[in-house]
Amino acid sequence: MAGGAAKYRHLSRSSSHRQALLRNLVTSLFQHESIKTTWPKAKEAQRLAEKIITLGKKNTSATRRRAQEIFYPNRIQTDKHIHNKTTSQKVKNSPLTPPPPSWLQHPLTHLDTLFTTLRARYLHRPGGYTRVLRIEPLNKHHDQGPSAILELVDGPKDMRFHMTAKTLVRERASEEGVREITARNVAKVTRYRENGEEELEREVQRMEKEKDEGGDEAWESAKWKVDERPREGWKLIRYGVMRQKT
Repeated sequence: MAGGAAKYRHLSRSSSHRQALLRNLVTSLFQHESIKTTWPKAKEAQRLAEKIITLGKKNTSATRRRAQEIFYPNRIQTDKHIHNKTTSQKVKNSPLTPPPPSWLQHPLTHLDTLFTTLRARYLHRPGGYTRVLRIEPLNKHHDQGPSAILELVDGPKDMRFHMTAKTLVRERASEEGVREITARNVAKVTRYRENGEEELEREVQRMEKEKDEGGDEAWESAKWKVDERPREGWKLIRYGVMRQKT
């Protein structure tokens, strides 16, 4: 309808800046499988990520070209080489010319991940490939804007999967047993996950062993935080969730 309000968040940016921002967020999401940003940005990036995964499930030449247009190149450099266009022409044929950085040699690593790993993971899932979880404001000392975690479901950093396993450990040890709402959550997190029930049981056993070694009080009072890199004073768990050392 002419003159109607736009059905998306402008994010206080121009159209080109907004598209570049969302492309950058989605590229980081497919690289780390879990990112932290503000709530409005996470909701807008979620819409684009869902469309990209749908392209990956179709797996045609047209969808590959479309996904290639959205992803940014992998800009993680493993060397300190600086690509200078002005000097590269002079030493083009020199045997002492250093090799180009790794992200110039392999610019589209996320494209292979989309059409192989993620396509196989979500092949039988009808939708809902991502999840947005509200968290405390990332910038507590300034604007305190609403923040969120954007993650890929059924992956190694699936927050709900690990929190369900922790709830199972707590309720199995109680006298009341497993509640009905927990049983429904178990069915949700294992429905489309490959070998979901076996993986959940292994995670429960790992947490039970950790609980026996650390004690009930230390295990219950542990603070959990999602991050891609370990920080000083934090213990890195294999699925990317870090717990504060006691």
